[in-house]
Amino acid sequence: MLSICCSMGFLRNPKAFLMVIKAVIESTDYRFILFSSGYQPLDSAIRSFASLAVESSVEAPALSNDSTLLFNNRLFCLSG
Repeated sequence: MLSICCSMGFLRNPKAFLMVIKAVIESTDYRFILFSSGYQPLDSAIRSFASLAVESSVEAPALSNDSTLLFNNRLFCLSG
């Protein structure tokens, strides 16, 4: 779905997109997998959230160079 949204221009603010996912995660018990498909603005937003989590002492483990866990380990982000 993301590749469709990006190619159609619907993902104009990746940080806002991640904040919506965070709000859903906080209000439910769901876990999500997000494939960024190498979309640079989304990858940058993911890295930004991960670095903020590290700075605030909230653990955001990096699993590898192309994957990250965010939002209390309930959002698995995979680039590629």
